[in-house]
Amino acid sequence: MSEFGEAISEGDKRTQLEAIRDRLAAEISGESDCCECGKPRRSSGAETAALTLRLVKVLEALEGIPDGATVSRVDELMARRTGGSTNAARRQGGRRRGTGA
Repeated sequence: MSEFGEAISEGDKRTQLEAIRDRLAAEISGESDCCECGKPRRSSGAETAALTLRLVKVLEALEGIPDGATVSRVDELMARRTGGSTNAARRQGGRRRGTGA
């Protein structure tokens, strides 16, 4: 399987979108080869416009994914307290241990 195929089938959402972004950029710039003859593939104006629109959508989706490294201290403490899930207390009807509620 190709590197692109592996990223799509086995990667997380960020990895998948990054692979799509890179693939679209290669298509737009003409860096990809034609699968039949091996010559550089050139897209027409309409194809380039459509690919560019898709690329913008992928970039917007990538921006919407929070960076995994940015976990707030409150969320980290809540995850420890509830056994790994920040929403565990909410799922238990809002009751939290030690609050008397």
